[in-house]
Amino acid sequence: MASGLQPEGEDEQDGDEAAERERAQLARDILVHNEQVKLTANLMNIGAAGFAITGIVAPLTAAMATTGRVTAPALALMVVWFVLGVGLHFGARLTLTTLR
Repeated sequence: MASGLQPEGEDEQDGDEAAERERAQLARDILVHNEQVKLTANLMNIGAAGFAITGIVAPLTAAMATTGRVTAPALALMVVWFVLGVGLHFGARLTLTTLR
């Protein structure tokens, strides 16, 4: 059109398309955020399993292979490693509460 005005329906279509693009971008941002949170929680949970294996299974296996019994200091350290692993696991669960 010579006056530069658009037909009546085109402004609404441009607005709808812009709103749709904005909703799609927001949906992608939410998905990316949720995946990053899940990866972080997964890493923390793997660390918790590592604590359990390193701090409990390895010393227990070594004690059984050598003397056949676990000493009190070794048992105390195993409890500490277990508490650290459980704490890290629950930290991972807490991290998952930030999912959108």
